[in-house]
Amino acid sequence: MLNDVMYPRQTVLVSAALPDKANLSAVDYSMPVSEKPPIVAISLHSGSLTLDIICTSMDFVIAIPTEKMKDAVLLCGTTSGKYIDKFEEAKLTAVKAKKVSAPLVLEAAANLECRVLSYNAAGDHTLIIGEVVEAHLPKDDKIEEPLLFNKGGKKVFGLKLE
Repeated sequence: MLNDVMYPRQTVLVSAALPDKANLSAVDYSMPVSEKPPIVAISLHSGSLTLDIICTSMDFVIAIPTEKMKDAVLLCGTTSGKYIDKFEEAKLTAVKAKKVSAPLVLEAAANLECRVLSYNAAGDHTLIIGEVVEAHLPKDDKIEEPLLFNKGGKKVFGLKLE
């Protein structure tokens, strides 16, 4: 029921990495929770590979996808990184971050490097609170319309609900 009444919401990509493995997940549950200091929250399914990597590395990247990335976002949200390299399969470019081990997504409108402050079980998900330690924003401060999902998973862009 919550998913029905709380749409639309922005879908982001979350990357995480260990020395021998990087992964990328599409995440519907994300939000800013503080501006000073900049803190964000994401919620990942408790069985996810990305969550396991984040809890080990204690950092992650939130990449803000655009309409042009819709196929990549769908792939990242419907397959497990246990079986494929999502960066390769989604044709996305991993770029070394400045302050965290997780890679940036070159094609994203923006990337936020985050260090984990805490994580707690929340039903079938785990809530992760992270401080943004580096932000990679467009040079002209213009972010393309973010990718959103509406009720039933139908993809919409901007706030133009059909």
